[in-house]
Amino acid sequence: MQTLIPLAFRDLLPKGIWDALTEISHFFKDICSSKLNVDHIERLEKNIVETICKLEMIFPPSFFDSMEHLPVHLPFEVKVGGPVQYRWMYPFERYLFNLKKKVKNKAHVEASICEAYIVEEISTFISYYFEPHLRTRINRVPRHDDGGEVHSSGNLSIFSNPRRPTPKNAVRGRYLTEIEFRQAHNYVLFNCDELRPFIK
Repeated sequence: MQTLIPLAFRDLLPKGIWDALTEISHFFKDICSSKLNVDHIERLEKNIVETICKLEMIFPPSFFDSMEHLPVHLPFEVKVGGPVQYRWMYPFERYLFNLKKKVKNKAHVEASICEAYIVEEISTFISYYFEPHLRTRINRVPRHDDGGEVHSSGNLSIFSNPRRPTPKNAVRGRYLTEIEFRQAHNYVLFNCDELRPFIK
């Protein structure tokens, strides 16, 4: 989201609103980086107050609660505790969200989560002992694999992945821009097994 928001709303929003959203996106991108500079963190600590004020001029007062005030304290927390990815709770909250989706009986939430988790663990464990031709979570085929034989148009492994072809009427042919061509070229270079010895 830190990279996507400035790009997605660049042409859709007025410049003042886009600037405020871009500043808050860059703030979180800098806070979450693995290498931190104390001078840069102090600069973030001064700038985030102005960014929050800009957001207060854009959004209604009902939007702001304690969570919108939290970024003001994050630079100090980073200076004291170091990189945030070792301390934030987002991975655990995501996992708890997955557990909450397993709730079937709202009268006994914890028991329902435990039962669903145990069923999932047991079914995953048992699937290791099934016959290889039976489809389970372990040997599930990729989403775009339609089971057909794939004949590579060349000798590189990257062009021989199983996939389902796109219908002819779905996408019209077009030329790649210079940036898209460079991105596709880099993707092939960095994801092709035959080229790994040369990259090292």
